[in-house]
Amino acid sequence: GWLKTVDQYYYGTHNDIYRGGVQYILDTVIDELLKDSNKTFIYVEMAFFKRWWDEQSTDMKNTVRKLVKGGQFEFVNAGWCMNDEASVHYTATIDQMSEGMVWLQKEVGVPGVDVTPNIAWQIDPFGHSSAHAALVAQMGLKGLFFARMDYQDYNKRKANKDLEYNWFVEDRNLFTGVMYRHYNEPPGYDFDQRRENAPMVRNRNSPEYNMPSRVAGFVKYMNEQSSHYRSGNIMLTMGGDFCYQNARMYFKNLDILMDAVNKDSAKNGFKMFYSTPTKYMNAVIKGADLLQNKTDDLFPYANDPHSYWTGYFTSRPGLKRYVRDCNSVLQACKQIEATIGVRKGGPTSEKLRYAMAVAQHHDAVSGTSKQHVADDYAQRLAIGQTECEGVINMGLKKLAGLTHNLQSCRMANESVCEVTRNENSSYTIIVYNPRNLPRVEYLRIPLVHPHYSLLDVASGRREHIEFVRTSKETKNINPSALPLVGVIKARLPPLGYTSYMLNLDQDSPRSPSRKSWHRSRILNSAEPLVVESKVYKIEFDSDTGAMLKITNKLAGLSGVSDKVTQRYMQYTSNTGDKISNQPSGAYIFRPKSQKADDLGTPTLTDFIPGEYATEIWQSFGNWISQVTRVYYDKMYIEVEWTVGPIPADHGREIITRYETSLSSGDTFYTDSNGREMVKRVLNKQPTYDVNVTEPVAGNYYPVNSRATIRDEKRKMQLTVLNDRSQGAASLASGQMEFMVHRRCLKDDRRGVAEPLNETANGRGLIVRGKHWLFYSDLQSYHLHRDIGLDLFYSPVVAVTSGNEPETPSRSFYSTKAAPNPYLNLLTYQPFNDTATLIRLENTLHVSEGGTNISVDLANLIADKKLKAFQELGLAGDRPVQDTVEDLKHHLEFDQGTTITLKPLQIRTFVVNFG
Repeated sequence: GWLKTVDQYYYGTHNDIYRGGVQYILDTVIDELLKDSNKTFIYVEMAFFKRWWDEQSTDMKNTVRKLVKGGQFEFVNAGWCMNDEASVHYTATIDQMSEGMVWLQKEVGVPGVDVTPNIAWQIDPFGHSSAHAALVAQMGLKGLFFARMDYQDYNKRKANKDLEYNWFVEDRNLFTGVMYRHYNEPPGYDFDQRRENAPMVRNRNSPEYNMPSRVAGFVKYMNEQSSHYRSGNIMLTMGGDFCYQNARMYFKNLDILMDAVNKDSAKNGFKMFYSTPTKYMNAVIKGADLLQNKTDDLFPYANDPHSYWTGYFTSRPGLKRYVRDCNSVLQACKQIEATIGVRKGGPTSEKLRYAMAVAQHHDAVSGTSKQHVADDYAQRLAIGQTECEGVINMGLKKLAGLTHNLQSCRMANESVCEVTRNENSSYTIIVYNPRNLPRVEYLRIPLVHPHYSLLDVASGRREHIEFVRTSKETKNINPSALPLVGVIKARLPPLGYTSYMLNLDQDSPRSPSRKSWHRSRILNSAEPLVVESKVYKIEFDSDTGAMLKITNKLAGLSGVSDKVTQRYMQYTSNTGDKISNQPSGAYIFRPKSQKADDLGTPTLTDFIPGEYATEIWQSFGNWISQVTRVYYDKMYIEVEWTVGPIPADHGREIITRYETSLSSGDTFYTDSNGREMVKRVLNKQPTYDVNVTEPVAGNYYPVNSRATIRDEKRKMQLTVLNDRSQGAASLASGQMEFMVHRRCLKDDRRGVAEPLNETANGRGLIVRGKHWLFYSDLQSYHLHRDIGLDLFYSPVVAVTSGNEPETPSRSFYSTKAAPNPYLNLLTYQPFNDTATLIRLENTLHVSEGGTNISVDLANLIADKKLKAFQELGLAGDRPVQDTVEDLKHHLEFDQGTTITLKPLQIRTFVVNFG
């Protein structure tokens, strides 16, 4: 969905917004293909195709299979959608591609009919990542086609005949083609019924006869296009958004044009015929000169000197976080289904799988749809989340032996939890860990009062609990917020759950270590506030609460410190000026000035020392606040920011900037969809000379997991990890800035026809999020991987009143599996009624010290006996031998049931347990 929701687009409703109905495209195209065996058509997104397929008769389904077998109907991409490449995490990309490709094999593919896609078709996303290219290559796709490339890069490649190249990513080679004129037909030759282009009139007796001019114009265009390619073959994409709703009209005119061109093919210099991307790729590879190689990515994307598509890296930050939250819920949900089975007639993961898959669309998580479409994406996620919470809560209830139903605290970050609102009840808390490593996490449970004691049910030990009052900023977000939260230190088993009981205890006083040290008591202090943990010593300004300096206390780094400060600033959104009329909007980031305005000096509103963490509360005026938490035993410093409602007097783009004494020069590093780190150099691109005409927007890059600045001389670095996709930049040595929120009051003229002006509860949207700061030497830089996975795979918390569990703690990860912080159980879910899909990942890159990791599949899941297994390609839709060039090399370290993961490698298995 973009201008309309996915169902509005499929059924063709709300034509007042846009005339488009996907079902009619498939209906009429199939009819035309049956009439002429020369005609071909490709189909991309399974979210639409499944809707159509489910409505068809058995005869029609077999007809489609016949067309596929005959090479007329080809599936390309075949993910649930055409996903974004800037704002998506690699796990969500794998899931959504797998959802579509596996569905296609199961539902459409039959013996003798190969529906397996060979081409990645990413024609509309606004920039392209090296991680995505690597993932589709590992899925077995042989080529990638796209349409959007930075205009300077495009112009150079066009002049040098380099619009087709080999993209080398993670030891894979992917043929890559850049389309000549976006993904549309030549100008003037759109034969769709909704367009105003003239049809082909070949009746010489008609006053409308137009063949000579129409053919001449077309031939001129094609010869111009062919002059920029090497192989002697060119791809002509005939169509566009929602074309072929009247396929007869389009094909008839196209047939007339092709016939006229081919009659004079010798004169015209080329011959036209219907084809598919796979056939085209094979012809190019066979006939082209040596293609250029590429290893970097294609960010940022600009279509002209003042239109950098870097605003969408942050647009709709609430939706971006909700997608990430639902990902954690989905992984836990699928793991529970794999553990106890899918309950017949009960809730399942299906709705959330589908909702999450379609939410990866390049106009969904990107934040570039109309508001009612964004609302539809969120509603689908909410429905799916409710279903999955049912799976999790019912599953944990059964596993733990509870009699009362568990409930989720979905709004705990607003200090709201309906189940804990009863002040006269005790509570059982079940915490599920979706990671395959044991971990310690701090949970924040909204409560009515502090009269509780905490019991670790598994050990029988009484544990410390800390109480923190709810801030006025939180109450401003949600007036229903409970007055305080209880902070629990949860020790979680790998791939399992544990239980805690909050017992009502009227004699239990508020924890003495949690007394507030109010600002009035430290106003006159000239000394900085010093907070220490096992890892850090941190100094804060005693009046403003601003961070001043971080010292790393670990062995070998004792006394190593850097100045680290943080500010909130804003760029005023450009609405058009004398240089360019391009405004800032959902897609485009274009500030009015290249200098951000400071949003003022903060005020320290509370300083709360505790046994688990010390909190520093700050206010930056009426609509920005922050809590910095220094946990005693964590490798990171947590910064929880709350921004909004942004005033609506003019467009504003809000950043937080971290300024340090690190000498990072003009370089910083950002993750590629959560995978490997990519080097970014100010005002430079690795493969072409770039003139950055928007110095701020042109140096913004997408960050899905983390960004880093390094002092190579002193061997120190600062990594900032985030909880959602954001745009980030390093515009000066020693600093990084992250855009956390934006409110643009003018449409940026990229088709949405709406300003990015989100509201909720009658006011501008308030957004709350977190950054985790990790300050270390370069040798321990690899630890960011483990920290990032902890942040990504959030524990799932469920609560019920009273009722001590019979089985308070359990791990489903085998005790025989050797623990390794860089072995990640990426996927554990049902594959069909008898098999389970497992993906294992080595998360460490070789440049970070990554080495091979061996895993015995027979000793991976507790209490399950391995009966058989088969390795598949990354998407799970084809045997692994169809996705690798050298199977012997791929399997070289495997022995029996023990498989080996090379650095940054993901391997996929379908397994049967006895």
